[in-house]
Amino acid sequence: MHNFSKDHVIILPHAEAYRAVFTVSLDEVVLTLNEPDLHEGLTDDKYTVEKTIDNKRIYIYYYKTYPLQGKQDELYAIVDFLSVTDEAGEK
Repeated sequence: MHNFSKDHVIILPHAEAYRAVFTVSLDEVVLTLNEPDLHEGLTDDKYTVEKTIDNKRIYIYYYKTYPLQGKQDELYAIVDFLSVTDEAGEK
């Protein structure tokens, strides 16, 4: 699995709004992408990751993309959806 750095994570505006509402830090987003408890690839080229951090479960849907110009090993994550539940499963 590829490790993303902060400068290789793009959060779309609607996902950024949820990140602000749920008070998920950028560090938590990157940690969830890089070290998920659960990682799945979906048929529509979207990936999902889940991770529990500090009694909250973070859910992220994202796409992988390569830059138009850059190194061949550079990979970006485009976050399309972000949600959080507590350990009891409540939003």
